Amino acid sequence: MADLWLLVPSRGRPASVERLVRSCALTCTMDTRIHFAFDDDDPEREESIKAAGHHRYTVGPRNGLTGWTNELAMRHVKRGDARALGSFGDDHMPVTQGWDSLLLAAIDKNHGGVGMAYPNDLVRTDIPEAVVISAPIVAGLGWMALPGTHHWCIDDAWRDLGVGAGCLTFCETVTVEHRHWFKWAPDPTVKYDSTYADAGKRLADDRNAYRKWRLTGMRQDIAKVRAIRAGLGVSGA
Repeated sequence: MADLWLLVPSRGRPASVERLVRSCALTCTMDTRIHFAFDDDDPEREESIKAAGHHRYTVGPRNGLTGWTNELAMRHVKRGDARALGSFGDDHMPVTQGWDSLLLAAIDKNHGGVGMAYPNDLVRTDIPEAVVISAPIVAGLGWMALPGTHHWCIDDAWRDLGVGAGCLTFCETVTVEHRHWFKWAPDPTVKYDSTYADAGKRLADDRNAYRKWRLTGMRQDIAKVRAIRAGLGVSGA
């Protein structure tokens, strides 16, 4: 069983895949493994596979961030091969040495070993744009990224779940840069591309799906997380 499986859907960005692989090799101190997902119609697929190196990858019909994240997450949950699952974009880059150990330690210390933690991505601190979640929570919910969305607002849902269930920690001193084109525009290696453009088209629909979940499903899902933690004997759950 790995300490952490990092789930990373990627499309058209072999250089970003290579950057993430390199930065994890330099900074990880736990048994952290990466599972990439590539669309079978991605023109950069073979280059991205090469960039993934020895890490696991899955190729399949075109999917979005939510769809791929949930597909990979449930595979690992069924195998029982992960203590925790992480959701990173291919445009995230770990910087802090031992970031994986620190996020997992925060879950252990603050949430009895079953909870959620997120790093400082230098973009936003109010929501987890990258997150680590204990595998039992994902298994109990039956999803990791909010169903009904394609790309956006899954971080808002993580925040709502974690705060509502009292099991979310923001690790301000743990830096995992979100090298998004909007934040890092002055950097010539960070560009607005078709992947960002395609995601942008889904913003309105995803916001509506998130708002619907807030009204019709959030309370039940928070209750599920609380029950999962209580069932595992977490004090105060």
